[in-house]
Amino acid sequence: MKKTKFSALLVLVLGVGVVAAGCGSNPAPQGGLPKVTSSRAKPIHIIPTPSNTLAGTAPETNGTMWVVAGSPTSHGIYQIDLAQKKVVGSLSVSNHATTIAESSTGLLAVGMATTRSGAVQFRNGSSGALLATVPLSGPVVALAPGADGTTFYALNGTSGNMAVAIINGQKDHVESSIPAPGDSVSIVPAPNEQSVYVLQPNGVVSQIATAGGHLSTQFSVGHSGRALAIGPNGNTLYVLKGQGSVRNVAIINLATESVKKVLPAPANSQNLVLSPNGRILYDVVGAIGLGNVQAFAVP
Repeated sequence: MKKTKFSALLVLVLGVGVVAAGCGSNPAPQGGLPKVTSSRAKPIHIIPTPSNTLAGTAPETNGTMWVVAGSPTSHGIYQIDLAQKKVVGSLSVSNHATTIAESSTGLLAVGMATTRSGAVQFRNGSSGALLATVPLSGPVVALAPGADGTTFYALNGTSGNMAVAIINGQKDHVESSIPAPGDSVSIVPAPNEQSVYVLQPNGVVSQIATAGGHLSTQFSVGHSGRALAIGPNGNTLYVLKGQGSVRNVAIINLATESVKKVLPAPANSQNLVLSPNGRILYDVVGAIGLGNVQAFAVP
């Protein structure tokens, strides 16, 4: 896949427009969420990415991040320099690539999804070179790294039959699998990796123990759930919600399982990632002819 040249100015103008169009709040089943907070609504940075960006990784210590993007007939992974706001490396990957994640130790994982099966490719986080492939029984819907630097959590399956595969990235095999709600769309592990949080489209978040798959708790954050991120201290959950041009991020206090604030999100936001220190929230934006990563200061 050839590298694509971007016009940073054009994407910046488009990105600002997207933020304005994407602000809105969604009512919760239990009497409504807090109003959308307009402060800090503007991104501190907008970084252009290839059109149809699907997902991104947390930033590396060298100031780069990886994204997966592409049309149904051509997919690639792209290394983005956040300071220079440009693509500095790219590789063609299978058209079945759906999501991407990177561990704190620099191990890159790319999730694959066919109609009935899936896999996780492990790659070098610096070069993107393929290291190993771990097959899964179901299409990969979402992927997240564990805090230990070696474990990855792959939400996989089809409607009504979803599971979380817990994968050892050093040994390249699935260590265990636990059940997940049948229509789950996103997953993040708690920092201690004793449980995972799984999001459904109806906005219900389930906390599931990684040992045995016991359901610890469930709570609602408002409808149209899309993606999750979790703070490094494990106290705060960030939930991307919404449809079309109306999207937002609910900030959840996990101690009380309540929404403490709702922030606007760009239209066409697909994915959320946090900086390692938890101070910057990155909204990964993608659509036909559009791609960028928008960075927001965490309130």
